Amino acid sequence: MNKEEILAKSRLENKNRDIAEIDKAKSAARFSIVFSMGFIVIFTMLSLCATGRVNIGVIATEFCITFSMHLYKAVKSKNSADIVCAAISGATFLLMSFIAVCELFGFKP
Repeated sequence: MNKEEILAKSRLENKNRDIAEIDKAKSAARFSIVFSMGFIVIFTMLSLCATGRVNIGVIATEFCITFSMHLYKAVKSKNSADIVCAAISGATFLLMSFIAVCELFGFKP
């Protein structure tokens, strides 16, 4: 392979996007997940101190975000580790959502 063939293949794989741009987007996604997890921990602690209860709906929202990211990666890569992560985070999201809806309507699961 010569230099032009390698560049053409790289452009095709990256859809004419810059590698630095792709890396920035990945870093931003990681930062947003870590930041939102930190916010959920702080908000949950404040909620627990103020009301004596945990707001499961907020936690379900966070798991919805992580589930959607893992699901996207699993569909794109078809990697077994990504599929397992998507299944686990999806199950956790569904469980937390079920508990949040039950609490919302006053049901005791």
